[in-house]
Amino acid sequence: MSLRKKSTQSLILLLINLIRMQLIVCVTEINKNTPGITINAVTEPFGLTEGPHWDHGSQKLYFVDIANQKLCRLDPASGSVTCTYIENGPVGVAVPVEDEPNKFVAGSGTDFVLVTWDSGHNVTKASTTVLTTVDKNQKGTRWNDGKVDSSGRFWGGTMGPEINGDVVPNKGTFYRIGKDFDPRVEISPVSISNGLAWNKEDDTFYYIDSPTRQIAAYDYNPLSGTISNKRIVFDLEKNNIATGVPDGMTIDTDGNLWIAVFNGSVVLNVNPKTGKLIRTIRLPAERVTSVAFGGPNLQILYITTSSYGLSDAEKKKQPKAGSIFEVKGLGVNGLLANSFQL
Repeated sequence: MSLRKKSTQSLILLLINLIRMQLIVCVTEINKNTPGITINAVTEPFGLTEGPHWDHGSQKLYFVDIANQKLCRLDPASGSVTCTYIENGPVGVAVPVEDEPNKFVAGSGTDFVLVTWDSGHNVTKASTTVLTTVDKNQKGTRWNDGKVDSSGRFWGGTMGPEINGDVVPNKGTFYRIGKDFDPRVEISPVSISNGLAWNKEDDTFYYIDSPTRQIAAYDYNPLSGTISNKRIVFDLEKNNIATGVPDGMTIDTDGNLWIAVFNGSVVLNVNPKTGKLIRTIRLPAERVTSVAFGGPNLQILYITTSSYGLSDAEKKKQPKAGSIFEVKGLGVNGLLANSFQL
């Protein structure tokens, strides 16, 4: 081999190694506290994805696209996504009904509805039945986040109307709904009712009203479904997190919280017992909306994001905004999600 060829090959190898090193530096800089993890978009961009719910029996991830009034299902094995449209209004949350494969309860507009949908297929419009309606004395509110407790009761809340991009404060309410479909007020008023989670001992309930930029904890009685003794377990301001507000939330088997930060490009991993930040997961999307553990061993963190309201220039900078991401290699397990009991 000539000296010129050897020199050229050496230069190419040097450039390749430099590129590899630069990529490693970039990944490390983005997620410096999370070595060994991988982050991948597993769907194409939607509008405002929210409410991820891992159905362990079917090994599928359900989520909503709020503004487009869609309930969708991701099959991670094939990568396919199917959706249906819910006509009652923006869809803030949807949860499967226990032992009913094609039925869901959803918060759509201010209606709490029963949805019938064969989720293996795209359906133009789902069949819905209104079970109850909330916020009857308010105007412009809508359902936002919600989940189901260990007794099969739905917990969820509303948010105030948006005027020029700002949410009117103190117009929402946080409710509990059981088999009688009678909405019981748990927390009022709230501005943007958002993330919620229960620990594995089932004696503590965590809750977010986004504009407070705080995560609250309550003592929880799983039999009566009552909460009491509110305290603040994490404060973004006090932890020098200047950008964004807490949105959706989940919890792992170690009792640590995972909090999506809207307009912050991150998910925060927090120890609620100490109030300390454990680590930060950075995403290539600014508007991070919610999180849920999934996969066969509940070791994959699914993250929903939003492209809703972004300018063309902003979408160009973050082309994966609105996608669902999966994070692997975190070394923790989530808890099984509960289904609603009719």
